[in-house]
This record gives sequence, C-alpha cells and structure tokens, in this order.
Amino acid sequence: MTSFRSVVVCLLFSFFTFSFSAQAAEKEKASAPTAEREEKLKDLTEKVEAEKARQRDLQNKVKLLEKDLHGLKKELISATSNVQKNQKKLGELEAKLAELQKQKSDMLAKLTADRGSLASLIVALERIRRLPPDTLIARPGAPLDTANAATILGAILPELEKRAKDLKNQLAALQLVEDDLNKNREDLSKTTEKLRDDQKEMDALLDSRQKTYSKTRQEEKSQAATVAAISKEAQNFRELIEKIDRQNREARRKKMKLPPRNKKEVTPDDDVDERALAASLPALGSAQPPISGIIKTRYGEKDEIGATCQGIKFESRGGAVVVAPMGGVVRYAGPFKTYGSIILLEHKNKYHSLIAGLGKIDTFVGQSVDAGEPIGRLSSSTNGEKPRLYYELRFEGQPINPARKLADLGG
Repeated sequence: MTSFRSVVVCLLFSFFTFSFSAQAAEKEKASAPTAEREEKLKDLTEKVEAEKARQRDLQNKVKLLEKDLHGLKKELISATSNVQKNQKKLGELEAKLAELQKQKSDMLAKLTADRGSLASLIVALERIRRLPPDTLIARPGAPLDTANAATILGAILPELEKRAKDLKNQLAALQLVEDDLNKNREDLSKTTEKLRDDQKEMDALLDSRQKTYSKTRQEEKSQAATVAAISKEAQNFRELIEKIDRQNREARRKKMKLPPRNKKEVTPDDDVDERALAASLPALGSAQPPISGIIKTRYGEKDEIGATCQGIKFESRGGAVVVAPMGGVVRYAGPFKTYGSIILLEHKNKYHSLIAGLGKIDTFVGQSVDAGEPIGRLSSSTNGEKPRLYYELRFEGQPINPARKLADLGG
C-alpha cells in the first residue's frame, strides 16, 4: 500500500512538474514576441521624434532664411533705387551734354560767319584809311565822293562797333558753354563711377538672393516646365494669363485637397480658393514705373505702326534695371511669340503686369517679389537707337490705363 502511494505521489509530482514546466515554457514563448514588439515600437517612436526634431530644425532654418531674404530684399530695393537714380541722372547729363555741344557748334558756325563779314568791313575801312586826304580832294567829283565816303563811314563805324561787341559777347558765351561742358563731363564721369559701384552692389545682392532662394524653393523646375508648355499653346497675352491662372488655381486646389472646380457652379470651396490666392500674394506696396526713362507712347495713343497702344512704351539706357512695379508673384519669365523676353506678374485684386523688351531676366517662375525689387535688365541699344520697354497693366484679363495704379505716370 505504501508502495502504491509512493508511486501515485511520484506520478502526481511528475504530472504537476510537467504541467508547470509546459506553462512556463508557453509563457516564455508568448513573452518573446511582446518584447520584440516593444523594442520595435521604441525604435519607431525614436525615429518619429527624430523626424519631428528634423522638421522643427528645417522650419527654423526656413524662418532664418526667410528673415535673411527679407533683409536682402530691403537692401536690394535700396541699392536698385540708387542705380535707377544714377541711371536717370546719367541720362539727363548726357542729354545736357548733347545740347551744350550743339550750342557750341552753332556758336562756332555763327562766329565763323560773323568773323567773315567783319573781316570784309575791316578790309574796306583799311583801304579807305590808306587813301591820302589830298588824293580824295584832287579826284574828279571829289567833294561829292568825299561827302558820300563820310556818310558811308558814319554808317559803317557804328555797325562795326556793334558787331565787334556782339562778337565779344558770343566769345564770352562760348566760354561759358565750354566751362559748363567741362563741369558736366566731370559730373558724368563721377556719376558713371557711382553707377558702376551701385550696380556691383546690386549684382552681389541679386546673387545672394538667388542662393537664398535656391535653398528654399522646391517646385520651381516643375512650375517652369508647365508654364513653358502653356506659353507655346497661348496665342496672345490674354490666353497666356488665363491658362496660367487656371493651372495655378488647380494646383492650389489639389494642394488644399479641394475637388476640381465646376465652371458652372460657385461653391464655398471657391471662396476658400480665392482666400488662399489672396494670402499667397504679397502686398502691392508703393506702385512705381518698371523702369526709369522717358515715356514715348502712352496708353491709348497711336504707336509707331499706327496701332492703339494698350500699355506704355518707355525709352531708356541699354541695360537699365527693370523692377517690379508692384508686389506680386512671377507667373511667367521667358520668350513669348514676337515680344522677345517677357515677365508676367500676378498681383492682388486680380491685377497682372506684363513687361516686354528685356535683355536679361533676373527672376524665375514662382518667385515672390516686392515693389521696386529688380527682376531684369533692358535690352541693349541697336543701330544707335535707345531700347524701349513695353509695360501693360491688366485687370481681370483686360488692358487698363497703368496711370490708374502708377501715379508717377500722370495722364
């Protein structure tokens, strides 16, 4: 009996021992994946936190770059303003020099002519002076001839004195013109040197702006490619504006995850789209002409081929700096049809600026520019004629008189 109990006890002990071992093994087996999952979760959490930190770091860097860009823009606008002032002064000095040079040429021509007639009078007087009085008296009809000679001399001498005085005054005036010419040449030289220094400063700031933008912009290449394709399809400025506007609106709606717009319906989403557009455009700022120069053709006037001008044509120095007339975003920059290189700017309140006649473009599609910020240079002179810049302001796609926004234009 005792032996049986011992066997039973042994069997029971073995059973419980086995059960306990099996449960422990099962528990250990179940806990292994949990630990692995926790480890993976920990790694993932660390990666998420690291990514968040990287994003914060990038945002801080972008903010710093935007701050740098804001400062650069202010410096650039100031430097550009100096360049424009000196370009204007240079143009005025060159015009004055040309006028003074013409005055000098006219004076010299008049002096040459007056000297000739004066010399003839002096020669005639000299001949009369050399005749002895006795000869005059002894000649036939002497008393009458002598009286006539005296009358002629009496008339000639005052005229001779007047011409001599005029000649003296002309010589004095010529000397003043010569002095003025020399002074203006000196001013021209100083202004040219100052302009060169200002342009160097402006170019350096433009380079800095370009480098700063290159660190922040991402969509420039795709935008440029899209608008380049659009420009080939568009037949005129109106089509170009409409097609680019449509493409930009759809891109914004996609970014904001709004449904494609139905042209026949106006939905609350359209208001969201309009508000997003308004928020994406910079302030108009202090409106100003796009270039410092002379207005050759105003809005509504007939141009050189007899067509009604839908904008304004400016004449200026070759290579003169061209600025944004108002704050806006560059929607197109490049060649278009027969207009050469153009820039299309979109402004707030449904305004667009079209600028044509550029020799160099210093901006890119998608760039946000402030009023007075440089965006390009005028083309060079051809055949001795000063180059011209064409500026057109449009409201809701239609050309309007730029004088409505740009007070400096008058008219």
